[in-house]
Amino acid sequence: MNGTGGLEHPPGAVYEDEFKGDMFHGAGTYTFPNGAKYIGPFIENKCNVQMLFLQMCLQILSSFC
Repeated sequence: MNGTGGLEHPPGAVYEDEFKGDMFHGAGTYTFPNGAKYIGPFIENKCNVQMLFLQMCLQILSSFC
């Protein structure tokens, strides 16, 4: 698949946005089953792990504020 679209995994995780060669590639949003989200770049199914960690920490901190 090439272009934009969405994909839902059986446990409830959802990826939405850009695909290239049947992989998550480009800008995208990955929503985990618990509702946490990674919003950022993907390169051949891989996200920026440092950005993912930062976004998850900010979501956890915001739940306490």
